[in-house]
Amino acid sequence: MHITTLDILRCPYCGGRLKLVTSLFHQRDGDEIQDGILGCHCCIFGVIDGIPVMHLTDESTAARDQVQAGRPDLARRTMFSLGNAAQAAQFDEVAASPSATYRDVVEALGPSFEGGYFLYRFSDPTYLVANAVVRAVAGTVLRRGGRAVDVCGGSGHLTRSLLDLSSPPPVLADLYFSKIWLARRFTSPGCEAVCCDGNSPLPFRRGAFHYAMCTDAFMFIWTKRLLVGEMARLIDDGRNDGAIVIGHAHNERAWSPSHGQPLPPEGYRDLFETAEARLFSETGLFEDVVHGGALDLARRDSAESLDADPALTIVASRHPDVFTRHQLDDRLPAPAEHRLNPLYAIERAGDRVTLRLKFPDTDYEEEYAACREYLPDEVTLDAAALTALNEQKITPELLELTRRRVILQLPKKYY
Repeated sequence: MHITTLDILRCPYCGGRLKLVTSLFHQRDGDEIQDGILGCHCCIFGVIDGIPVMHLTDESTAARDQVQAGRPDLARRTMFSLGNAAQAAQFDEVAASPSATYRDVVEALGPSFEGGYFLYRFSDPTYLVANAVVRAVAGTVLRRGGRAVDVCGGSGHLTRSLLDLSSPPPVLADLYFSKIWLARRFTSPGCEAVCCDGNSPLPFRRGAFHYAMCTDAFMFIWTKRLLVGEMARLIDDGRNDGAIVIGHAHNERAWSPSHGQPLPPEGYRDLFETAEARLFSETGLFEDVVHGGALDLARRDSAESLDADPALTIVASRHPDVFTRHQLDDRLPAPAEHRLNPLYAIERAGDRVTLRLKFPDTDYEEEYAACREYLPDEVTLDAAALTALNEQKITPELLELTRRRVILQLPKKYY
């Protein structure tokens, strides 16, 4: 946690400013707070492994007490829910290894962690749409500067899309410590991470951001009106041309896996009291991204198309350039390496290699069936092409496979 993050951090309960309590145990490295206790008017919060934990669950208060006692190692174990000593020791060993990958750490967290979903995230249909929307809208409203926040952002796959757009670096906020810890280390290095509850007031000052988003999580928020009001408060910075994006919000009128507590289209629209919100059919946006070559945010989707779509994207902004047609932005927002999509299995036969699309399970295959529109079932190529890929030499053949997402531009040490 960079010391300047205290400038935008506020207590979610009393709204007071926070400061590092230097009379209690703390560890700093220059301007970075590694472990310690933050205090406000009403209570204290722990900073654990560089992440301020801004809620008061039983788990977080236990971890805070462990920090106070000078045991940040135990506090991290507590926040990772590593109660079993053997599992905790195994995780600590993996996490300490400089060669550990995102996949290694996820596997060390055990089967209860949503590792499969996150590991394959960079080629999911929902990610393709969300990334295009983020790059278009955030790229527009942050053009003159301003900071972004990714609320309920998981392990930072879309926060990564903001790294080169947000100044200062974007903030990733999520309830689950393990996810944002993974983001800071692997998927979105350089972001600031704050552990907080999207069902409560957000722990930031008014106007701290110019762009706020919540993707693939909003239907699991019960206090939806509160969260939208909070996101509006966060971008109330006086410029009046920021944006709120809510991506992949499930539709009450159309069934989808992991349905959550969705609203109908007019229900989502009614949440916005201070700015007009425009709703988009995710199917239409998907067609734009996969087949159209540009993202058309100037469209006005009919009520019938919105009612029929299992997922919706909501954009609220007064910026004059948001609701236009945007060319797809494929620039790399952070250091990356070209790797084979982990959904592909490799079969070798002499100097030829066959790549076969292999889903982790039938549930995944059903939920993300739309990926078959761009991921081929099978690809055959020279073994030398894989050698070139491993050496990061991108030939025209590999470039075409990158376009089809068979090859991905992944964070370093992803798998």
